[in-house]
Amino acid sequence: MENSTIMIQMSDIYKSFNNIPVLKGISLEVKKSEVLAVIGPSGSGKSTLLRCLNTLETIDGGSIKIKGEYLAKNSDGKAEYADKKTQKHILGQMCMVFQQFNLFPHMTVLENLLEAPLHVKNMKKNEILPVAEELLRKTGLFDKRDAYPSRLSGGQQQRVAIARALCMSPDIMLFDEPTSALDPELTVGVLNTMRQLAEEQMTMIVVTHEMGFARDAASNVIFMADGNIIEKAKPHDFFSNPQEERTKSFLKNMLK
Repeated sequence: MENSTIMIQMSDIYKSFNNIPVLKGISLEVKKSEVLAVIGPSGSGKSTLLRCLNTLETIDGGSIKIKGEYLAKNSDGKAEYADKKTQKHILGQMCMVFQQFNLFPHMTVLENLLEAPLHVKNMKKNEILPVAEELLRKTGLFDKRDAYPSRLSGGQQQRVAIARALCMSPDIMLFDEPTSALDPELTVGVLNTMRQLAEEQMTMIVVTHEMGFARDAASNVIFMADGNIIEKAKPHDFFSNPQEERTKSFLKNMLK
């Protein structure tokens, strides 16, 4: 049975850069254990949507609720954010994995995983070390724990970035084109790690160009274009019977 707990609720989200609208009244919900794949052409607002969720960008209007708590709420047509303490609490439940791996180059793989739990969550090293080591085993990188990022392939670095995010024990994972900076043969390990997370029922929003992942691992797929959600459906319906012309045209190009 599908879990009906709503983890993410974005309502009527507006965002502009230099008076150019990038998000035009976006609304979506993500339930517990759902994997939402977000696809669409470059410049459609996909990454901005994710960045608004974790406050790397602030919204101009609308409201964002995470696990029932307001991160930002609509007040007289403007978005009013929660106080800093509430924001920190809410944001602590989400982790984001970026296109670029953003690992600390002067730290080993293991040190990269330990850094945030030790300094953000104030955990003890003996508490977090077994968790970090288990995550490295899970991502196939245990033998690299003492290596520095520069000694790893791009795919290995991205898997370290995912393990590092998981080390914070998030309830929600956000992925922004996690394989777009990788050569095709290196994407496989990263996508397998993400598929494993999906099977373990991690709640995820994944902005991706990987149609195979969206088809196989997502619970729902949305297609964005020009700052709007054009279509949302279950993967089978989305790929076999898209309803909107924009979606059909996009998929035709992507699935050549």
